[in-house]
Amino acid sequence: MRAITVMLSGLLITGLAGIAEAGSGKNEWAKGIAECGKNTKVVKLVDYDDGTNSAAGEAPIRIVTLNEKKRKGCWIDVKDLHPTQSAVGMGAVTCKSGKIASWAKAGKLNDKLLEDGRWVPLVRGPGGKFYLTDHHHLSTAVLNADIPPKQKKLYAYLLKDWSQMKEGAFWAKMEQENLTWLKNPDGKEISPSELPKKIADLQDDPLRTLSAWVRTNCGYVKCNPPGVTDEDAEGSCATQFSDVECTRAFFVEFKWAAHHSTVPEVKSTLGDGISCSQQVPLNLECLDRQREKLAQVLLAAMTAAAAPETRAYVGAGAGYNPQPHQGVVPPCQ
Repeated sequence: MRAITVMLSGLLITGLAGIAEAGSGKNEWAKGIAECGKNTKVVKLVDYDDGTNSAAGEAPIRIVTLNEKKRKGCWIDVKDLHPTQSAVGMGAVTCKSGKIASWAKAGKLNDKLLEDGRWVPLVRGPGGKFYLTDHHHLSTAVLNADIPPKQKKLYAYLLKDWSQMKEGAFWAKMEQENLTWLKNPDGKEISPSELPKKIADLQDDPLRTLSAWVRTNCGYVKCNPPGVTDEDAEGSCATQFSDVECTRAFFVEFKWAAHHSTVPEVKSTLGDGISCSQQVPLNLECLDRQREKLAQVLLAAMTAAAAPETRAYVGAGAGYNPQPHQGVVPPCQ
C-alpha cells in the first residue's frame, strides 16, 4: 500500500487506543491555564536580538516568551477557532495528524502541545470571536486526528484585543498588521466574508504542500526561530546556507506556492486538479494520488526556485536561494 495509507491505517488503531487512555489523566490539560474567553489578557511582546539584527542595522524581533504564554495564555477547542486564510496543504496536515494520534496514544499529547512552538496566536475580534493568525496546519491536524473530541484543543495566547472594532475597521487592521491572507488557492483576492468560518471549512491547496516540501529541501530559506542555538539549528536550511538571506516574511509559503504554479511542469502535471477536501475519515486514496503527483514535480519546482528570474517574482526578503539542488520527498511520519 502507499505511504500515507499504510501510516494512517496503522494510526487508526493508535487513535482508538488513545480513546481508552483519555480518562487516565495522561492527557489532562495543564493546571492553571484557563479556557480562552472574555477574561483572556493580551500578552506582552519583548525585543529579541541574537546579534545579527543589530549588526545589520535592523530592529530587534518582537517575540512572546514561553513564560508569558503560560502566564496569560489559555486553551481553546479547535472548533472555536476562526481561520484568517482560505486553505492549507492537506498532504502536510495528514502527516501532522498521524503524529498527534501517536502522541495521544503515548500519553504525550498535552506535553507536546505545551512546547513553545505549538502555542497558537489569536486575535479577539468583533463579537469576541477568536481569530487564528498562525498554525492553521497544526489546528487542522488536531481537528482531523483520530483522537477523542475532548482532546481536540490547543494552547493559545492573545496577540491583540480588537473586539470593540467594527468589522470593516477590524479587517483593515488585520491586513495592515499582516495577520490575514486574503487570497484563495488560485491566487485570487477574496474578501474577509469569503474566509472559512471554521477550521473544518479550510480548503486544500496542494501547491501549499509542495511549497512546504521545497522549503524543507532548502529551495528557499526561512530563518531559525528566535532563541534557537547554533547547536540546535545544526542541519537547518538557515545554517546550511548561511550566505543566503533567510526570511521571516509573513505568509512566505503562499508566495512560493504562487511561484510554483507558474512552473510549466507543475502546471501540466497538476492541471486536472488534485485537491483533497477535508472529510471524516480522511480520503487516503486521494491523498496518495496527490502525493505521487507532487513527487513528480518536486525537482522541477526546486530547479525553478533557484532560477535567477525567480528572485524578482517572489521579491526581496522571501528567502531566495540561488544554489540549485535536487529535492527529496519528505517522509510522512
